[in-house]
Amino acid sequence: MPHVPVDTDVYEVFAQTGAGSALSHVGSIVAPRREAAWHLAKETYGRRDDLSRLWVVRRTDMIVSSAGDRTLLAAKTRMPHRQPRFPTTRRRDRSDGPDTPATAPDTAIAGAGTQSSAAGPGEAGSARAGADPVLSGLWRALADDLFVLGNRLGERIVDYIDLEESLAVGSIGQEALAHAETVLALHGFDEAAADAHFFDRPQSRWQVSRVTGLLGDWPSTVACALVVSAAVTVLAEESAAYGPAIAAVRDEQLVHLDHWRRWARALAAWPETREEFARAYAEVTHHAGDLFGAAPDDTPAGAADASATAARLHARLAALVGDSGGPGSRLPHQPVPREAGGGGSVLARCLARGSLVREHYAPEVFL
Repeated sequence: MPHVPVDTDVYEVFAQTGAGSALSHVGSIVAPRREAAWHLAKETYGRRDDLSRLWVVRRTDMIVSSAGDRTLLAAKTRMPHRQPRFPTTRRRDRSDGPDTPATAPDTAIAGAGTQSSAAGPGEAGSARAGADPVLSGLWRALADDLFVLGNRLGERIVDYIDLEESLAVGSIGQEALAHAETVLALHGFDEAAADAHFFDRPQSRWQVSRVTGLLGDWPSTVACALVVSAAVTVLAEESAAYGPAIAAVRDEQLVHLDHWRRWARALAAWPETREEFARAYAEVTHHAGDLFGAAPDDTPAGAADASATAARLHARLAALVGDSGGPGSRLPHQPVPREAGGGGSVLARCLARGSLVREHYAPEVFL
């Protein structure tokens, strides 16, 4: 009798033994079919314990981390603001003043030296020696946009009945703030200088994109977040040679971009929101021409290089935004310059709330 091969798959088994316990990975099995896999898992891992839940997943359907993902998973270095006692540490560092030694970031866009916390507003914005001045200017401009977006998303966490969506928006907001600080660290800012850059600059010195002033209702917020995330993704791909920190920013922004694309498709499809989102998307993309419009270098050669770089990045942004599931992009054909002092009431509220939190915490709150 000829041998008939049986197709089999490896399945990973997750089980919960009680209402108060966690759903945990308990082992693996080999089975020919999905239904058989579940019953085999029940008999193998549930013979001695009463199970509350049993999940069986084909291993090939799972998305798992690899050794190369360790940088992305290292929250202590990627997002220190999520760690315990971080607010206390930051207040202590600020109170130490300019005598506190600056710590150089482990990866840097340019050669050497950190920005001192005593640097003035103009000095704190200078790029490190050896960096591409065009890309540096674009990164610092997008850091401002990320800071405002992150703060705005933080305000919207309480808007959701769906807990999962609330957590997703909160996580994206935190990562936007972390990416803004990463950009400054890569340009030599220590923690005190980055803090001063975001909280001690008057609004007249900010050069946020005009889209940040449109962070209002939810359709506008989705459109704004989508184009900002797309711009950061494009610039990160252009700057991939700068090291693993920028690669991590790119990978996380791609996840953000996918989240906002899903929202864009949903809002564009629902009859209740279709018309409102179409107006919001048109307005936001119309004002997004300055995302790559940061001020060029002062020299004529630098200005020419900046113009060519901005045009190339803008074209890639237009392609990415146009393919994002929105109801039609009105992004200008060419980038336009950013203007100082924009952001309107959105930036003003962001700075006021941040300063309030920063200045009125009692020293013992987090001790």
